[in-house]
Amino acid sequence: MAVDKLNTAYISTTPGSSSVIWVAKDAKIFDKHGIDATVIFISGSVRGIQSILAGEILIGGGPGLASARLAGGDVVAIAGNVNVLPYYLVSQPTIKRAEDLKGKIGGNHIAGTTAEFAMKVGLKKIGIDPLKDVNLRVIGGSIERMVALQKGIVNFTVVTEAGKAMAEKLGYPTVVDMVALKIPFPQNGIYTSTKLIRDNPDFVRRYMRAYVEAIHYYKTHKEDTIKIMRKYSRVDDRKFLDDAWDWHAKFMPEAPYPPADGYQLVLQDIAEKNPKAAQANVKDYIDTRFIKEMEDSGFIKGLYRK
Repeated sequence: MAVDKLNTAYISTTPGSSSVIWVAKDAKIFDKHGIDATVIFISGSVRGIQSILAGEILIGGGPGLASARLAGGDVVAIAGNVNVLPYYLVSQPTIKRAEDLKGKIGGNHIAGTTAEFAMKVGLKKIGIDPLKDVNLRVIGGSIERMVALQKGIVNFTVVTEAGKAMAEKLGYPTVVDMVALKIPFPQNGIYTSTKLIRDNPDFVRRYMRAYVEAIHYYKTHKEDTIKIMRKYSRVDDRKFLDDAWDWHAKFMPEAPYPPADGYQLVLQDIAEKNPKAAQANVKDYIDTRFIKEMEDSGFIKGLYRK
């Protein structure tokens, strides 16, 4: 088998859905499928997509596809890992109910990121207008947002499961549990260009096989996976790693199709500012052939039978 070199990106150092790419690398699953992968951290989905468009990364993860595609970028989702919006709004202890958020300052991520989208969706779901009822400030990534909450710079923020565990430990309650609301969302897609699919479908196919096998490894080799998560995330807290593993093992699909309904929700959100999004056909944003092939051939079932 020819060995192909590849730069592949992940967008978060938090133990979680990016861990599949770490597992594919460190458990030598990429090697098994003839891929010599260099795994690169690129902070935030927006930058991750930009690096695919620039050709620096051939295949990468993250949720920022829709706006890039609307702007004419050659990028398409070929997988979806965690297809609900896995966020929580956490706040200072004085905020007891959702309506107490009115007039308060929220810590947000940069525009176009999943966290920023989750903040808006979460507030709307509980009847709060993110533009009028609260004051949202751009703070940055999840660690920066937690620090801002601790210092009292913001009264509430948006976090994933790992951040929620950290917040609760520090005495900050969860005001909105978006996971319980099961909002469809492409939380962590795998993206590439239609050009790469056209020019080298076999290469994309092998990457996807490695990816699907890494999900299986993640779910079935807890201790080895936790070691890998510890290495890349630099998190040593065992309970924190256990919780992250449990949550993702539950929410990662065996057949990780990119979620059409999730992209539809993102396009609806973008349509408020960009009318082009209302006309977009969600089918142009996803390519399900590689997952479908693996499902039809019994490749995925075969992994879980072992």
